[in-house]
Amino acid sequence: MFDLEPAIANWRQQMLAAGIRTPELLDELELHLREAIAHRHAEGVSEADAFAAAVAQIGPAATLKTEFRKIEAAAWNRPLALAAWSLFAVSFFLPACGTGRGWQCAGLAAGAFWEFEWNWLSIFMFFLTLANLFMLASPFLFWRFSHQAGVVKWLRWPAAAAVALTWSFLALFGHDAGFGEDGLKYGCLVWAASFLLLGLALFNRRPWETSLPQYV
Repeated sequence: MFDLEPAIANWRQQMLAAGIRTPELLDELELHLREAIAHRHAEGVSEADAFAAAVAQIGPAATLKTEFRKIEAAAWNRPLALAAWSLFAVSFFLPACGTGRGWQCAGLAAGAFWEFEWNWLSIFMFFLTLANLFMLASPFLFWRFSHQAGVVKWLRWPAAAAVALTWSFLALFGHDAGFGEDGLKYGCLVWAASFLLLGLALFNRRPWETSLPQYV
């Protein structure tokens, strides 16, 4: 005699064995499986046949894993990313520090690549330049690797490091020079905000929530 609960437990183990190990995702899949079984059973289909049909509708574990990887890779927030790139571009033309505009200050920081000295300021400017280069390269990286979950996940870490660098720059130099005529200007805030938006665009915690129903 068919027993539903052991059958569902076995199906869940098959999902785990195939590599779908996120507890929330497994719970979500199981919920849809149970709903599909209950719907068919209410229409007069036997429990065994309802289970078999629901499993077939959801699909094999290997296919689900592939599809969820695609969803996860494409889960970054495009509007936020576009806003980040726009702010970054605008910040280059805004007053940034003293009498310098964003592009001029970026040029001074980039000098750390060619006139590197072993002091904390030179090292800090060197890494800020790396952050700027990452932001400049990010539209290409997002476009080229938007369907590769592993690369998208990897991009989160340089994005998070860039956010930490830019905002620590505001904290350190804002504290020393202040904001005003001879200190930092609003262009620096726009510049730092662009990195924050890019970081937020990449950190999307549960991409399957709005995409799961198309598979079940």
